[in-house]
Amino acid sequence: MRLVLLILASFAVSASAWQCPACGGENEGSFCVYCHLPQPPEGMVYVPATVVEVNGITVDVSAFFIDEQPVTYRGFIPWLNGSGFGVTELGIIITGGGDETMQFLVFTPFIGDQGGGITVPSQCLENPVAAITWSGAQSFLSDSGKRLPTLAEMEAAASSGLIDTWDSYDAMQAFAGQMQSTMGEMLGTLNAQAMFAGYSSANERIMWELTGTVFGGDPTSTAVSVDVTYITLFKALSEPLISSTSRDMGYFNVIFRGAIEVP
Repeated sequence: MRLVLLILASFAVSASAWQCPACGGENEGSFCVYCHLPQPPEGMVYVPATVVEVNGITVDVSAFFIDEQPVTYRGFIPWLNGSGFGVTELGIIITGGGDETMQFLVFTPFIGDQGGGITVPSQCLENPVAAITWSGAQSFLSDSGKRLPTLAEMEAAASSGLIDTWDSYDAMQAFAGQMQSTMGEMLGTLNAQAMFAGYSSANERIMWELTGTVFGGDPTSTAVSVDVTYITLFKALSEPLISSTSRDMGYFNVIFRGAIEVP
């Protein structure tokens, strides 16, 4: 019931006119009077029903809404600090399995703030959230009535040109100095920037994105159980790449965004 209410709340009546992305009709209410499509929630774009090819298999994708941009630290930090997570829970949300000294923060952009919470350097706030586990991404999105997009949905949105790619080198540069200071002993004589010297080609530097799909599973399905071990990553290229990672891990170059089925 709570999830249903959250989804319905995201389709609140608009105070201004909007053009339906499905039929082009002009509307003032929360639903298109011509084709009955709900107004896209703020920050989301409409992806019509389509057919895509994933791993050589042709699959049907139902219409859905997807975040036009990945979740940023500016949007994520208030939720992280307001959710009342203890160290154990933070270790599930943020990469690294934190302990009482919050060692997981060493390998991420996250730092403690003066109020006892967690933040990131100010230059990182507009960057996509990285170093977040699959479970952490799902928890954040579910609190706003969203979920991770399926692999097929990511393919549909990317092939339609409705989502942008992000440069991992640019994101890394925002906290390279912090990484150098917190990981100096591990890096030895190398500095943080040298770690990423291999990210020279455009393809290597494009960030991966989390999906809700179990690796090797149905590309149109979203996993609902945190018992899954490996989940699918998607990279939006002219020829999209697919990989996998453990649901317990997140990396500086893996980001995420939310999706909602069209009611």
